[in-house]
Amino acid sequence: MDVLWTGGWDSTFRILQHLFEGRDVKPHYILDPGRPSTKREIKAMKDLREQFNADHRLGGRLHETRMVKKCSFPEDARIREAYQDLIRIRYIGEQYKWIAEYCKYFDLRRIEVSVLNNPLILKYHINKEYPFSVIFSYFEFPLINYSKTDMKEWCEENGFMGIMELTWFCHTPRKSGMPCGVCHPCITVMKEGMSGRMPFSSKIHYHLRILPRIKDTLKRHPNIYARLVALKKKIEVC
Repeated sequence: MDVLWTGGWDSTFRILQHLFEGRDVKPHYILDPGRPSTKREIKAMKDLREQFNADHRLGGRLHETRMVKKCSFPEDARIREAYQDLIRIRYIGEQYKWIAEYCKYFDLRRIEVSVLNNPLILKYHINKEYPFSVIFSYFEFPLINYSKTDMKEWCEENGFMGIMELTWFCHTPRKSGMPCGVCHPCITVMKEGMSGRMPFSSKIHYHLRILPRIKDTLKRHPNIYARLVALKKKIEVC
């Protein structure tokens, strides 16, 4: 199975499921040089791999992770246009665009993406019409009906919580190395009953967050958000 792996809770859970049920896994990781959490994600995956290899309950084989820099595969015109048209209808993160480009360039027909309870994905991921089909045709969403609580219960029942504690979730860790408390994964951790993983100071940042609330407001106005994304693209240097 081809699985997008970030060293985070959700994708690690999916890999753990496969290995526990005896299925081999081919992990994929796209290196984003501008993402502050990259080093921590890579370290988390290294530590997790060591635990997987040492656990005799896991019958599947974890292949070497294919790591590819985001800038090493070209932008695809059709996928770019479909993404721009899609975000005029409903917000969706730009990562879906470049993961689709990655899959097309490397001829990956399907890759598992570990997304939970996303209203847009739930509604449109099986839509065969443009622009949804252009983006989502490369993806499978095996955890779309899961919650973090569901996954935590499964891990507790099967004795894997120790492994899952090695996962990393924050996109923009502070200089101290602690989670920022304001990025999307941090907010999700706080909202989905996993706040025990968040240090006290990070919880304070979560409650005082301002920029994420502004972004959430923009997401409710797709046309404005689409214009901002187009402007960002013009000034972005790979």
